[in-house]
Formats: sequence, structure tokens, C-alpha cells
Amino acid sequence: MDSLDDKDRLLLDALTKNARASLVSLARDIGLSRSATHDRITRLEEKGVIAGYTIIRKATDTPQTEAYLTVSLDPDVRDTVAAAFIAGKRGVVHTHCLAGDIDILVFCQCDSTSELSALREDIANHPGIKSVHTRIILNSH
Repeated sequence: MDSLDDKDRLLLDALTKNARASLVSLARDIGLSRSATHDRITRLEEKGVIAGYTIIRKATDTPQTEAYLTVSLDPDVRDTVAAAFIAGKRGVVHTHCLAGDIDILVFCQCDSTSELSALREDIANHPGIKSVHTRIILNSH
């Protein structure tokens, strides 16, 4: 993949702050024409830098429960397939495939411990998942 230039980074920063910003507003923010901004967005989508448009959480919402799940897989299960399944679940923010005795590390933000519990159970019951351990975040520094 080609490296991102300064205009790409400005565009991605603006979209991160407001994914619903108009092309005119984005173009003004990064100092390009509307059509050049549209072309950059299309190119970033094609390169996979922008992979989709989704609402993760409103900026004013504060999740009540944050946790890491550590997932171990059966030996015949590909970590990328399991990670894709997990990443599509509500409450999952990041998934990371790891080397070692833990196959996948999952960062979750849920509105309650019951939502986290349901997420954990859904993942644990998926075929090929050997074990899931939960580590609730108590404090962040």
C-alpha cells in the first residue's frame, strides 16, 4: 500500500471527528476541491484504509463496562476467521490475533456487565472456540 500523505491524514482525521461531514466541509478542512476530496475518499476505500461506515458509539456515551477477552481456539480453527466473527459483534472495539497461548485478544466496551456477559457467552459458544477469559478494566491511568 502506498503511504498516506498529509492531505490523506487530514482527511482521515476530519472523518474520524465527524464521519457525516459533507464533502464541501471536508474539502474546506483539508484545502482541496470537492471533487479532489471525493477522489481521495474513493482511493482510500479502494486501498482498504476506509473499510466501512458504521456507528461505534455516540461521543457523549460512556460505556459502563470495558474489558479484555482472551480467546483460545481449537487447533484446526484459523485465527483470522474467528477474529472476523468476533469483530462483528456489538460491543467489540478491537480484535488482535496473537502468538502464544492466547490466540485472540478482544477489547470490548459494553453498556453493562450483563451485556458483556452475553457477548462473552456468544463468543464462547461459537464452534472452534476452546476458551474465553474475561478481564474487566477497573481503572485506567
